Amino acid sequence: MAALAAGCGRRVEPPLQELYSNLQGHEQPPLIVIPGAFGSRLLDARTGREIWPRSSARLLFSSFKGLEVEIDENTLDPLPGAVRPYAVFRQGLGRDFYGQILDTLEYAGGYRRRRPGARIEAGERNYYLYLYDWRLDNVAAVAGLHRLIEQIRVDYADPDLQVDILAHSNGGLLARYYARYGQEDLTEASRPPTFFGVPSIRRLLLVGTPNLGSMQPVLSHVRGEEMGLRKVPPEVVATIPGAPQLMPHPAIPWLVNTRGDMIDRDVFSLETWKDFGWSIFDPKVRERTIQRKGGGKTGRRYLAMLEAYLQRHFSRGRRFLELMAHEADPRDIKPFVFGGDCDATVSRLVVEKRRDRVVARERASSIVKPITGIDYDRLIHDPGDSVVTRDSLLGRYPHPVRPGFSALPRLPVRHSVFLCERHQFLTGNAEFQNNLLHTLLEFRLPVSEA
Repeated sequence: MAALAAGCGRRVEPPLQELYSNLQGHEQPPLIVIPGAFGSRLLDARTGREIWPRSSARLLFSSFKGLEVEIDENTLDPLPGAVRPYAVFRQGLGRDFYGQILDTLEYAGGYRRRRPGARIEAGERNYYLYLYDWRLDNVAAVAGLHRLIEQIRVDYADPDLQVDILAHSNGGLLARYYARYGQEDLTEASRPPTFFGVPSIRRLLLVGTPNLGSMQPVLSHVRGEEMGLRKVPPEVVATIPGAPQLMPHPAIPWLVNTRGDMIDRDVFSLETWKDFGWSIFDPKVRERTIQRKGGGKTGRRYLAMLEAYLQRHFSRGRRFLELMAHEADPRDIKPFVFGGDCDATVSRLVVEKRRDRVVARERASSIVKPITGIDYDRLIHDPGDSVVTRDSLLGRYPHPVRPGFSALPRLPVRHSVFLCERHQFLTGNAEFQNNLLHTLLEFRLPVSEA
């Protein structure tokens, strides 16, 4: 009894190789692994220099201005540029990002990494990495995913081959968009899902995917994206068109006042940001942007162009979220979802007026004049993984929506697994990896769907 008690509370990691080594000879469809935002290393092909993440020292102390996206002043689209994704972000600052999950797939799962275009031998168990420039538009990245799947089918000499997809965070949105709409850009159209990609996917596994958006990109626009000891400044974040496509669905309330009342403002309207003086409408950010872009008339012209660019991509972000939350259909692929629900995760900002400014509070301790009796921690946070709430991962919103919106449809989820783990470390969690390998190698789909 004493020996048993001594073991209580001890964290024991599952023996993954022992559990799954007997299944390594079983044939499996190819697996595509899609990292989330910041998960692909980016290289400037003109200079041969890495712009993300670079060294640990750069991660700690960089100004991150190299992440700024060049803009076509005439079309208000990102310029193609010379930046290329070239490798997965395995680890940095002594922390794992995607290294452990790839090692587990290889050593415990029996998978071997393949590159598109390589000849495939019968009986191999292979995985592919889909790398993309996460700064850019998600729909453009979906087109690359489609090309990868088609090339894998050529490599396997099977035009009807199905793949498994393991997608973390934003990568899950790429996979879901592909399943519903293929590579077609419907962010400026109005058509129902075609379910183009569903026949190509056997199993879709989503890890920490913000199916109804996240407050993280909102915070990045308000005060910059925190990295190491520095931040990606708001004027750089404003050039990244992928960020608005991760914001909360437009039906979801995201602002409250210090009394706890909802403030009905549209997160995708530039007027909201102008009125509150946030992002590139913050006087300090505006002046810094003007000076960095040449000052005077030249700098002001760039800033005016950046405002128009931001409006365009906020509109695309709105439409992207609406497409992703389209009414559920029996033809939808039902994903397996994995995530965390033990961390307080920002899902609303408290707005507080301070002198001549409107300040967004993401922490209860920052509120200067709190009202007695109001639980601000509960007002600001929902259970999640510190970035994505449990509700967003599950694609459900069982709370009142903003005026003028209907209740959001639920994402048809096949199975869900929750852990006590933070967003960026989910894929390295051994319990997640155990559930993942079981789902990939042992879980049997219904005969009608196999």
